[in-house]
Amino acid sequence: MIEIILLPLISARVGTEVKFMNSITLLQNFELDKMSASVEPKKLNEIFNGAMRRIIEVKLYNNNSLSKHKTKEPITVFCLSGKGIFRAGKDLEDEQDLQAGTLITLEAEVEHEVSAEPELHLLVTKFKAE
Repeated sequence: MIEIILLPLISARVGTEVKFMNSITLLQNFELDKMSASVEPKKLNEIFNGAMRRIIEVKLYNNNSLSKHKTKEPITVFCLSGKGIFRAGKDLEDEQDLQAGTLITLEAEVEHEVSAEPELHLLVTKFKAE
């Protein structure tokens, strides 16, 4: 089952500086208004890999997709920009449209795939077991 939460779009500027504070670590500021053109069909960028979670930025271009797969951990998928479709389940029977502000969660070991229509910018969080 796919759970969905819609959040308002938040504007931010691109930045790569990692800023460390006592309690907060700024990992990245994202440009949410548009995606840059790319000749690559997809880009995956690991932003953070800590003891309890891993955060991955996913960019899909030109109607490309991440084919059917599953993860050992529960995940959240937050759509930063673009449009696409997220499918889940053994036969990919559950389907959720993705647009800027869409937040979904998926349990571990559930097969899923995501397709851009035509471009999609996602932030995926994988939650690790203790």
